[in-house]
Amino acid sequence: MVYEAESDKIPFFKQYLSVIILLANIIVFIWQMLDLTGQMHIEAAFVPADFFAGINWWTLFTSMFMHGDIVHIIMNMWFFIIITDNCEHAMGHVLYLITYIISGICGSLLHALSTLIWPFLTTIPSLGASGAIFGLMGVYLILYYENKFYLPSATGTSMRKVSAGYFIVTYFIAELTYAIYSLMDPFSLGSTAHFAHVGGFIAGAIIAGVYKGVKGTSYKKKKP
Repeated sequence: MVYEAESDKIPFFKQYLSVIILLANIIVFIWQMLDLTGQMHIEAAFVPADFFAGINWWTLFTSMFMHGDIVHIIMNMWFFIIITDNCEHAMGHVLYLITYIISGICGSLLHALSTLIWPFLTTIPSLGASGAIFGLMGVYLILYYENKFYLPSATGTSMRKVSAGYFIVTYFIAELTYAIYSLMDPFSLGSTAHFAHVGGFIAGAIIAGVYKGVKGTSYKKKKP
């Protein structure tokens, strides 16, 4: 598991929207688990075919708070906790929330467009916070690329320190590669919606790039 190598002294619990989003994801997952039908309220997930038909557009929003199983939510929320406090602290609460939502929506939209290559995929529901979280990874890359992360070594027996820029760029290139490959063989990489990751990341990076172009590095001088 990746984690920050050095404390930036930005307290997570003072970034109240990040706390609310974390709790919302947990509460929604509990709600899914309590579904007596065993379907985990799949009706609230995003279905590209419905979107193209002009129905159930609200699932663009609800789907980004849903998860398929316990591993899915733990992995997503781990990455979320690692990067979200920096993003909200730097951008301010309002722009942060807008960026999170836009990234999640853009991720779902790019995923929907990618399913048109294989039309049978348009009927498969997608869900998860990954698009929005990849958007925050794009923000982190633009604003905090020099921060340091610890990553497991190739053998998994030790940790190595790398820059956030190196980790995030490498991760994005891998996701982009998976996404392109999935266009050729949709069954080769499991059920992950890699284009949702790509779309969310690009949206977040663009917003952060514009923000940094306007603000410069003044966000780094804000008190924790």
